[in-house]
Amino acid sequence: MGNISGVEIDYKQEVLILGAGLAGLTAAVEAASGGAKVTVLDKMAPMIGKKIDKLWAPGGMANDTYRAGGGGLHRFSLSASVDDLLSTHQQRGWGRVEGELIRAYLERVDKDCRWLRDDLKMPYLNSKIVVGRGPAICPFFYNICEQKGVRLVFETKALKLLRSGHKVSGVRARNKDGEFDFKAGVVILATGSFTGNQEMMLKYVGPEITYLPLITGSTYNTGDGHIMAAELGAQLNNLTVCHIRTTDKFLGEGPSRHLFNLYHLGIYLNSNCQRFVDEGAADSDTIANAIVYQPGSEAALIFDDKARALYPEEYDTCPHKNEVIQVADTLEELAVKIKYSPDAFINAISEFNSHVKDGQVLEASIPKTKRALTIDKAPFYAYYPVWPGLNHPLGGLKINTRAQVLNLEDEPIPGLYAAGSIVNWSFGKPYEIAGIKTYKGSYNAAGSSSGLATALVFGRMAGQYAAQEAAAIL
Repeated sequence: MGNISGVEIDYKQEVLILGAGLAGLTAAVEAASGGAKVTVLDKMAPMIGKKIDKLWAPGGMANDTYRAGGGGLHRFSLSASVDDLLSTHQQRGWGRVEGELIRAYLERVDKDCRWLRDDLKMPYLNSKIVVGRGPAICPFFYNICEQKGVRLVFETKALKLLRSGHKVSGVRARNKDGEFDFKAGVVILATGSFTGNQEMMLKYVGPEITYLPLITGSTYNTGDGHIMAAELGAQLNNLTVCHIRTTDKFLGEGPSRHLFNLYHLGIYLNSNCQRFVDEGAADSDTIANAIVYQPGSEAALIFDDKARALYPEEYDTCPHKNEVIQVADTLEELAVKIKYSPDAFINAISEFNSHVKDGQVLEASIPKTKRALTIDKAPFYAYYPVWPGLNHPLGGLKINTRAQVLNLEDEPIPGLYAAGSIVNWSFGKPYEIAGIKTYKGSYNAAGSSSGLATALVFGRMAGQYAAQEAAAIL
């Protein structure tokens, strides 16, 4: 027996989970519900109390989870059929997305969100936002874990996966008291992505994103699980793909959240007064990735009063709208307010207007395939500046539909599972059109996915199958 971070433990457990975020805690609850003896290790302190408040504040390392309010966990029903949503992911992901994983996700997400709400009794506000927002998620699961007999061990960093023959059999970990070997029947990796590992970011993602001044995700995620799994021959996929959010000068939620419907009706212009993305079809993640590659990594969202009038409540309730949205009676005046060239600004909008037909712009160099409205009714509006904020890379370990980590031969590594943002299932890439660099990706296609929802689904999946494997070993 030993005492680590105030928790009495032995060093043997059936299921050992690395990482106490939503994916790891969900896996723990599910594995314990399946009868397994479960321990969770995390290198950070518990996500409670004043010492972690700064993580949730604007500009803090976990503020996107706070701002989302657990919104990704309200997908109690699908917006379209599984086949239609999968098709959209495939189209936006260049046909290179992990189709089997996305199908497994789509077939489970509504049921798992209802499990969270109805079985675990996660409280929701207006059926959409978790009561207490992001900071409430981990403490809620701490309580459920305690009820299930799960042991949570904090401020203990995993160093290396242990093997017995070809099978993963535990982990070597370290804390202030020294190094310890935790033996286990099965290990689940839920250690997050590698936002805080600059070497990995530069190697796989590139300098444009690595050196973004705004990070809305956690720099405490340093690729620990990726590195440990790769040492055992695990397959890493699509490490260049990133989840990036639009934000503003207040480090707020940006137009993609506060103007959720309205932002599709406008057009984005970079500082050269060029459109660079299909605003009607692109989700917020694709738009934010595309902004990365624009001059100064910023853009302006332009719309008119005709668009505003379609969603007046969104506009009226937009936080800091007097500071983040410029309003003018003429396009020339609006251009001056955001320091764009008036002539180039007016020409860009005139050209766009000339191609609008039946809600589409198909003949322009940058098409807009949905929700195209002419911009011709005063007053005119510019949400400016819109900046990209890095949440985390989306590339990671390749898993199967049982959440087992696969090696380079697409074979499961015995005893090793993974869930959360350490897992890859989407694809996107920058490309050039009409001489302008842009981006297309599949992360949030058709609004059917989110980081929290995927953590919930694959976490629960990993816990279920890991418990079954652990039971078979006994």
